[in-house]
Amino acid sequence: MSTVWAVPTWRFRQASQVLNFLCEERCSKRALEVRLFESNRRAPVASRRWEPRSDLAAVAQEIATYIAEYGSIEAAIIAADER
Repeated sequence: MSTVWAVPTWRFRQASQVLNFLCEERCSKRALEVRLFESNRRAPVASRRWEPRSDLAAVAQEIATYIAEYGSIEAAIIAADER
């Protein structure tokens, strides 16, 4: 089953908060997708995918940077089913 963490983007701007989620969900073995939303939309305005990697700190920093640069209101990190 996929795991989703969806919160306002200010919660994701710190790479350490993203890293905590990635570690808890064993994301080094799971593909990730980040979807960005505006406050009044159901469909994402942007999304990006990351393949499984062992360097979760680098992935967390990339995700935090992606979210900060896009400037949307809400974001969801989806960790795919474990392989």
